[in-house]
Amino acid sequence: MSILLSVSDLCIRTPERTLVEGVSFDVQEGRVTAIVGHSGSGKSLSARAAMGVLDVDPGLHAGSLRYPGFSAERDWFEGVRGQGMRAQRRLARDTAKLRGSYVTYSPQSASSALNPGRSIGQQLAIAISRRQDPAADVGAAIRDVLEEVGLPPRAAYAVPSELSGGMAQRAAVAIAIAPQPRVLIADEPETGLDPVLRRVVTELMLEVASNHGVALMLITHNMDTVHRIADDVIRIGPSTGGAHDA
Repeated sequence: MSILLSVSDLCIRTPERTLVEGVSFDVQEGRVTAIVGHSGSGKSLSARAAMGVLDVDPGLHAGSLRYPGFSAERDWFEGVRGQGMRAQRRLARDTAKLRGSYVTYSPQSASSALNPGRSIGQQLAIAISRRQDPAADVGAAIRDVLEEVGLPPRAAYAVPSELSGGMAQRAAVAIAIAPQPRVLIADEPETGLDPVLRRVVTELMLEVASNHGVALMLITHNMDTVHRIADDVIRIGPSTGGAHDA
């Protein structure tokens, strides 16, 4: 299996304390990598760093970030470590072309993932335009993505407020997968859902990622889900840093 995203020895600090220290993980093609840890342990912060988004001052103190499936040699943290917010803003600009194409992010709730002022079809069209090879027939591509996540074609004309909670979660998955990314980062996708819907959303995300050969990076504290679907487990905590478990 090829490595698509690699973070090594990540350390993020504020003037008062260390937020993340010694976190390392590889996300591999065709595998599910679970990032686990208690609330406040730095899971989501590590995930944002893995996308080149750092908004903590002074922020990045140490570590490396590589996307081997895009550029085998480049360390995206080079010239950013210890250089503060200006360097981190430059990193965000430099990696912008990869977010939404090479790597996509699905936040904790559909309300965070969906734009309330645009129809689902409009949001899917934007996502599809980020593909390496954009679809010639965007309408057909939208229908295909909606069908894959179990939504009817008419959902393309709805705005998020017109969808049920379950439909909104499916739409969020559709938008995350529509650009045909190499890596999908799902941040606590089960948050706020009832037990039945939690399993439905997780299984849907797993199925869609598997169908497209996408590496799935799952941030969660639900160990039942981790034991059920994860191939690799990275434990993040104040004393353990990052550790690989098969």
